[in-house]
Amino acid sequence: MQFCECGTLLVPNRLEDGTIMMKCPACGNTVNSESNAEAFEIKQVIRHSENEKMVVVDEEVNTMPIATVKCTKCGNNEAVYWQLQTRSADEASTTFYRCKKCKFTWRDYG
Repeated sequence: MQFCECGTLLVPNRLEDGTIMMKCPACGNTVNSESNAEAFEIKQVIRHSENEKMVVVDEEVNTMPIATVKCTKCGNNEAVYWQLQTRSADEASTTFYRCKKCKFTWRDYG
């Protein structure tokens, strides 16, 4: 990173002729980027092992809590639930339920 004399971070700025100058967005001061070419060099290449790569999970992982409530649509007795603050902070949270069988969602204002 390069900083201007005023202390602001310099940003690359391409001129009409294609050259790149470092320009201060605060005071407009410019610095020739060729004189500071080391600022644009890659210092270290990081290589990740197979264990560090992202893992994609294909199956559905359900970590929601389960409540024993009767679904108003199909009558099933199991539903996942979560709570949100949908009204002012001094009022109770709204509990949402989703039936595990038919996926119908309803809410309980508590």
